[in-house]
Amino acid sequence: MVEVARRRASGARAVYEGLREQILDLRLAPGERLFEDEVSRAFGVSRTPVREAFRLLLAEELLEQMSTGGMVVPALDVADMRELYGVRAALEGLLAREAADNVDDEAVVELEELLEQMAALVEHPRALMRLGQQLHAKIADMSGNRRAEVLLHQLRGHISRYQVLTNKRPTRRHSSLDEHRAIVAALTARDGQRAERLIREHVMNAYVVAAEALRESLATS
Repeated sequence: MVEVARRRASGARAVYEGLREQILDLRLAPGERLFEDEVSRAFGVSRTPVREAFRLLLAEELLEQMSTGGMVVPALDVADMRELYGVRAALEGLLAREAADNVDDEAVVELEELLEQMAALVEHPRALMRLGQQLHAKIADMSGNRRAEVLLHQLRGHISRYQVLTNKRPTRRHSSLDEHRAIVAALTARDGQRAERLIREHVMNAYVVAAEALRESLATS
């Protein structure tokens, strides 16, 4: 009985992680319906772990339940995006300011290595987005502010869907790289106020591009 429960939990985790990744990178499109039987066949599991995966995604608001009981990927929404990016900018600014007080040589080396990788992969949107997320996560870790880091983590899943829109634009990828370099320079100089200002500007610059891309997408859909 314990082994059966363990296999079910493992199956539910695999379905959850697989669906979550597809939702975040927009392979599962906003508004797309999900059906238990189709998902169970795709992942090679019974419906029980699929239902558990749906429950976890509902809790994260990465799925919505229809009045008929079916599941649908949430739509992208400009007003929702504005709120997400505004809260993100405030949290990231706080984390960057506090991270500047905790910078050491090891952290500088790690940040510089991430910048080098980002420069090498600037024409590869998915890889660049992953590296950017790692850089931001490193700054959050450096801050030592666990409460703000947890709050930011809760936003990241939703923000990732909008980041896909910005990373498709070459000009934004290059300007984002320049902004990351300036943020790292401020952190290296242990200038908390400047790091806070730059990272807030970085987040809101991304919002402007994402909002434009989303409006264009909605206009043509």
